[in-house]
Amino acid sequence: MDGEQLRVMRYAAMLFAERGFLGTSVNDLLESTGLTKNGFYSLFPSKEALAAAIVEYTAAQWPPIVAQFEALKAPALDTVIALSFEVAEKYATDVLVRAGIRLSLERDAIKTPVAGPFEGWAGDIERLLSPAGEWELMGLACPADVAARVIVTCLVGALQLASSGEADVSKRLVEVWTVILPGLRPTPDLAARIATGQSLRERARAQAVATAPTTLWRAVDVS
Repeated sequence: MDGEQLRVMRYAAMLFAERGFLGTSVNDLLESTGLTKNGFYSLFPSKEALAAAIVEYTAAQWPPIVAQFEALKAPALDTVIALSFEVAEKYATDVLVRAGIRLSLERDAIKTPVAGPFEGWAGDIERLLSPAGEWELMGLACPADVAARVIVTCLVGALQLASSGEADVSKRLVEVWTVILPGLRPTPDLAARIATGQSLRERARAQAVATAPTTLWRAVDVS
């Protein structure tokens, strides 16, 4: 994907995120991007192909995030909570992610096959909650696959119901976890448990920042 395609995707994402797939015409896209029809179709063969590219971009954001948090080897539930807040931040600050999730939800209106929102996440969360498939030994009150589906469903709902801005998305997630945590595992202090997950997220971000210069220094040193 080249820089011009990414530029067009970002302008298109602003429209898709606000109006949806059916509410955005090719003429809207041309006006937003400043492209001629020939210029647009030289980058994307159709509006559907553009939408699919945005969904693919969004889907590509999640595996590295899951791997980053999993590498911290923190308690499973804390890791899942931390992941949810990281997703919320991406949703609030990256219009491509917002558009990608909305387009995934509207996939029945798109002729090109498009993956559902957070496809694969239920499996990842199930694996995190119960690595060996022994959910009772992990202290869960229900099977891990059931818990994973509920968590993903609530996450998608929270993102859709929140108003603009990371603060409101985070507030909705706190509400979600306050409701579902007692059903997953006995949790005497809900606020403390949610705060632990949020702290884990900050730890992951700090670690990413701290390791980036080291990686660059090693690359320069080797050369």
